[in-house]
Amino acid sequence: MITRILNSKLPLMIYTPVKVFDIRYFHSVYASGALPVFDTEFLSRDDILHKVLLLSKETFCFGVRLSRWDETLIAAIKNKNLNNLDLMVVPFSKQAQAEDMAQAFSNFGDTRLILEIKDIDLTDEILKADPSGLILKGNEAAGNVSRYSSFILMQWYLKQMSLPVFIHGGVGKYTGAGMLAAGVSGFVMDSQVLLSDQAPVSENFKAFWNPWMKAIPRKSALKTRNGSGCLPSWGPKS
Repeated sequence: MITRILNSKLPLMIYTPVKVFDIRYFHSVYASGALPVFDTEFLSRDDILHKVLLLSKETFCFGVRLSRWDETLIAAIKNKNLNNLDLMVVPFSKQAQAEDMAQAFSNFGDTRLILEIKDIDLTDEILKADPSGLILKGNEAAGNVSRYSSFILMQWYLKQMSLPVFIHGGVGKYTGAGMLAAGVSGFVMDSQVLLSDQAPVSENFKAFWNPWMKAIPRKSALKTRNGSGCLPSWGPKS
């Protein structure tokens, strides 16, 4: 089990913007109670490893999302024995080498394998990979997505498997509540928080989109709340 995120009051992962690396944003996400996940899409193997090592020097826990299976990179990260690497998200399909995944993540300390799923009927292959949880990426999410909606994927895997399930795409104020009631363990967000004060995107981007958002009551999603309203965050691993 991914105990830290599942035992928190805010079982939420937030992906960093692609090709943007700002450690202050990781701190802000972590301070809000969510788990920051470094999205490595479009980055080279060397660049990913370098940035992961920079994150390992920080006091917060974090995750890493790979856009493809890279056994060499995973082995290099594993050999560094990173205490604060909570999980790694790896895309999974019928063509995936499930046994290789299980072997790569054996004896990986407290770092857990999370599979990014975009198709149904992968139950047998998933069991061979032996993950700690699933991220179901529906066609409402950004990037390379499923032909199915998050709700279709959710119903399939909640019925077929007992693994913790996180939903990426199609999560709103009311749908999120329904998903939790159905048995979902948590959510994944990315572009939904790009207009927050701490998001590492240009001010011109925020200035362009903010007028469209004025009709929606908004607080910066990532501002740390002090006092009794503060959400607890995960401490570093011992």
